[in-house]
Amino acid sequence: MGDIPLDARRVVDELRSSRRDGAAAPKVWTPSESFDASMKQLERPPIVLNEHLRWMHENWDMRALLAPPPATGVRGLLRRVIHRAVMAVFSPYFNRLQEFAGVSLRAIDAIAKRVDEDADTQHYVMEAVRGDLIDFAHHVDERVND
Repeated sequence: MGDIPLDARRVVDELRSSRRDGAAAPKVWTPSESFDASMKQLERPPIVLNEHLRWMHENWDMRALLAPPPATGVRGLLRRVIHRAVMAVFSPYFNRLQEFAGVSLRAIDAIAKRVDEDADTQHYVMEAVRGDLIDFAHHVDERVND
């Protein structure tokens, strides 16, 4: 967080002038509890471990459902003939649907990975801001109490 220009002298001078005016100066500073609450909100399992996403990974391939029926005998022969007729008509649509399911799952995986990366970055930035605020508070405390 070193890229944020902050003039500690100006803050210290303002605090000293408020002390001279009779206002009570703060003796110590600690970060707000909102930091802790914000940090707890960020602590969640990654989206890539979501149960719905796991289900999609396990069930996206529909080729087993479209396989010819394994039955034997006259009834099995009739089912296979019907299956062939249906697949002759609908096979391009089923293949396209299978392709769509695979592409959709890959897109959702990419989005979930990006969201998890952004959450990690946000967590890191909040920790850095908290650390910078504490360092700044210590610096101001030292300078004001000199």
